[in-house]
Amino acid sequence: MSPPEKRRGNSHAIRASASSRNSSVISPLPRAQLTRAASSSSSPGPENDNAHDATNSGNKDGGTPMATKEKETILLKEKDDKIAELRRELAVMEAEFTRDLDSLCQKEGETANFWQAKHASLNQQFARADTELRLLRAEVDVREAERAELREGWEVLRKELKERDDEIRSLKGHIAGLKQWVSTSTARGDQTSDEEFGDSMAKLANGLQNWVIVHFRRTRLDFSHLDEAIICDLSELVPMYEQLASSAKVHLLQNVISSILVETIFNAYFVGLPKEQADQLAQVENYLASLSSIEAVNQWRAMTLTVLRKEATRRMQEETALVTESVISRVNNILDAITDASATDTRDHALRALVRSAIELARLLVVQKATFKVYMPKILPHQRILFETSTMEDIGAEDEERLTGRDIHCVTFPGIIKTGDENGGHPQFTNIVAKARVLCTPE
Repeated sequence: MSPPEKRRGNSHAIRASASSRNSSVISPLPRAQLTRAASSSSSPGPENDNAHDATNSGNKDGGTPMATKEKETILLKEKDDKIAELRRELAVMEAEFTRDLDSLCQKEGETANFWQAKHASLNQQFARADTELRLLRAEVDVREAERAELREGWEVLRKELKERDDEIRSLKGHIAGLKQWVSTSTARGDQTSDEEFGDSMAKLANGLQNWVIVHFRRTRLDFSHLDEAIICDLSELVPMYEQLASSAKVHLLQNVISSILVETIFNAYFVGLPKEQADQLAQVENYLASLSSIEAVNQWRAMTLTVLRKEATRRMQEETALVTESVISRVNNILDAITDASATDTRDHALRALVRSAIELARLLVVQKATFKVYMPKILPHQRILFETSTMEDIGAEDEERLTGRDIHCVTFPGIIKTGDENGGHPQFTNIVAKARVLCTPE
């Protein structure tokens, strides 16, 4: 049975109990009983006879029995009227009570229906939320398992990567040792290893950089009062000098000096040898190259220039000194013209030491059976030269991966490329002995 029906049943029980209670409390005696009581009271009997005798005796004594009957009749009528009035009030009250009870039952039923629907809705929402929570917990468990599996895989990959890195470092060290061993074991006479040439170029580059920083760090560049000869010489050495002046003063000066060293010393056939004899030897080498193999020609050149380096160096001191002084004079003419600095003995002495080191390195390069070429890219207007990781080294300390495809802004020092082996053969083999030092354009 539903709650409204229970309440309705309870209300009917309450109504029945209330009506029975009211009827037991205020319900008057029926009219027949009253008439019977009156007739019994008026019927003759022993007691009535006695009362009648008493009354008669009273009447006889002067009482009024008719007045007493009238009073009783009036009292009975008043009681009947009162009972009728009470019954009417009871009927009204029962009607109101029934109406209020029906209204309450209806409202109670509506309220019960509302809360039942609300309970059912909330129960459904709870069931859905509970189901979603269970699904989410199951998904979280799956994700945690996947995460743990990924962590295990990541740890395995890290270990493998570390092992590979260790193996790569070990192999690189082994290869470097083999290269050094091969270079040392195959060297004969004045043959020098690639590592020694790389160290010599690095020392020369660092010395040149320190010389520029020490003597020109606080100077200012000024191109407004240059004569035509200085402008032509500077344009030939560094065509983009005006663009470099505002942002890379020190690098511009290094570029100027390095270009002079490459042009005068490293590109010479043999420094100290007069130009006529150098041209003759170059012609002979070209003639031999048309008749014999490259290996034989390289061995002839190495042997011939080794003789000059060992036996005729003292005789070439005058020519070597002229070359040295010409380099110093050219450097001073250009730098004194474009800066507010002036040449001093201390500055010239330090520069002379750098030039002599460059001459010794250039002579040592040409007496090798392999061919060593000192290369220095020249940046021309409206021409792009891109950064190459294999042959160039950025002095801006940027990551090489980010420099791929970037334009070169300035070349501060040349590099060395080796062609062939220590015997002068296999010209298809090349090795970068020293990378050119460059400055890339900013992003």
